[in-house]
Amino acid sequence: MLIVTLIPIGGIVSASDSSEITATIDNRPIYFDVAPQKINGRVMVPLRAIFESLGAEVGWENSTQRITGKKDGTEVIIHLNEMEAKVDGKTVRLDAAATKINGRTFVPARFVAESFGAEVKWDEIHKQVVINTGAVATEDRYYFVYNSQMVTDQDFAAIKLYINKFKNTHNVLFDSSKYQTAPNLYDALKAEHTKQGGRVAGIQIFGLEKDVPSFDYKHKINFVDAQGKYSHIEEVKETIVTDFFYSTFVNDSKYFTADLSVYKVFDEKAPVSLIPDWPVSRLLLTKGEIAGYIDRYYDYRNQTDSKSPPTVAFASPTFLRNWEYSQEDDVTYFIKQLGERFGLFNNLDYRLYTNKLGSVVSNPTAGDMSVDNLIKENKAGVMDLLVSGHGGPQGIVQTITPEGVTGQNGQKYLPFMTMENVNTVLSSNYYTAFFWSCTAVEGLNADNFVHEALTKGKMINPISATSMLANNGTKNYTQYWDETASTYKYREINYDDLKNNNPHFLVYHYFAKLDQGKTRLQSLHEATALYAQELLKHQDTQKGQRFEANFECGFMNILALHYLGLADYE
Repeated sequence: MLIVTLIPIGGIVSASDSSEITATIDNRPIYFDVAPQKINGRVMVPLRAIFESLGAEVGWENSTQRITGKKDGTEVIIHLNEMEAKVDGKTVRLDAAATKINGRTFVPARFVAESFGAEVKWDEIHKQVVINTGAVATEDRYYFVYNSQMVTDQDFAAIKLYINKFKNTHNVLFDSSKYQTAPNLYDALKAEHTKQGGRVAGIQIFGLEKDVPSFDYKHKINFVDAQGKYSHIEEVKETIVTDFFYSTFVNDSKYFTADLSVYKVFDEKAPVSLIPDWPVSRLLLTKGEIAGYIDRYYDYRNQTDSKSPPTVAFASPTFLRNWEYSQEDDVTYFIKQLGERFGLFNNLDYRLYTNKLGSVVSNPTAGDMSVDNLIKENKAGVMDLLVSGHGGPQGIVQTITPEGVTGQNGQKYLPFMTMENVNTVLSSNYYTAFFWSCTAVEGLNADNFVHEALTKGKMINPISATSMLANNGTKNYTQYWDETASTYKYREINYDDLKNNNPHFLVYHYFAKLDQGKTRLQSLHEATALYAQELLKHQDTQKGQRFEANFECGFMNILALHYLGLADYE
């Protein structure tokens, strides 16, 4: 068997200090929340880390001091300070009893591993327990990036135990504390990947932007329309942040400059790829907040029990089609079409709410986009919440378009989901969230309602944007030429229409992947990659339809969208 020891190099963190005992399973490091101990010649390891790294469910009964581990029909029972244990009902004599050290329960490593059918060897030179279950060593690497200066001991322990739950990847814990800029951290991760080899399965970041840096870019887009009337360069001077560039290592960091933009990539030909190769997630929490959230995440998983909760969508569309008073950016209408015409939601349930005040939309839904309905749905159980509405870090509003108003001037706004109400309105059950078209996490800092809900509320693994998502190209209907009537008419879009730089192309594939049973993070990643690849096919607006959407707006959406929670393990 090949024996591998993790040695601290650069930002890499070993399973423990080099002077401490370490352990591997099928060449994967086990990350212990406290260091293993050698007692009377026997290696004793923390209870939870060893059981969960082996894929076993672990239980503790305080009244009887009993430890129970279950995996694939095998049950192991150990009592604290007793020299006998049971494996599938049969009594087994132990070489060392389970014991408590400084309030932590330790169990004999060899006995636990061998009870679940693994082979155990001791590497005296490296002070390492080497466990082999017979599984083929994985080539996939998952990187877990944190800042050692911005976590408490409890945070760090929770992070390590969470990492151990990833059984199908070789997991690399990487300390970013010495890298002050995203390009520097990018180069360090890229170099570590070169040394590690294999494939990158994903990158999980722990911390706010001030803890683990994100990349800067500018809003600059070249607008070209087929008729040539509105061609212009749109530029906003404020800096926007993104984690997108951690999703591929094909780029050269020298191009990650302060003036990087979609315009610079496509119009000035900067050699920067905007196609993601793996998912990136960031837990938008800081020191002292991480451990508590990880516990809530486990609770959420236990409640959902690997079942997909219903999608509950609230939409406050704003783009009126004057001839029908129907909004083109009504995502609830599109979701309904996904179920009725596109053949999705075979394995998912959904409920829809949209604006019923002012100039109502034509899409029949369960009710109004109101706080009362949001409370009702949260009380009904765990849900996958999708909200489409204007707003920023302080909250999302319901946009009311009074009768007779045909543009944004004259619209009114009602608070819907805000910093002040998010944890009272949504206090009954856990919920995941997808905030479409809302700039909720500008700056990836703590001053927003998403962070408020992650730290003090029931929100789990939200998806949100660091800049306003562009609705350019969003259509529920499209024009076609009616030869008989010699005029343009409208029909509902089909899949080919979605390909034409319509942001709903991403929404379609996100729900298609969910319908296939993939996780929300993997669904978002795969949908984003497909969206990016399709955008590249529609760059020449002069050869498109009469009202061609702008592909550069689509790439701005890709840079803005972020998954702000924990990657899901199997």
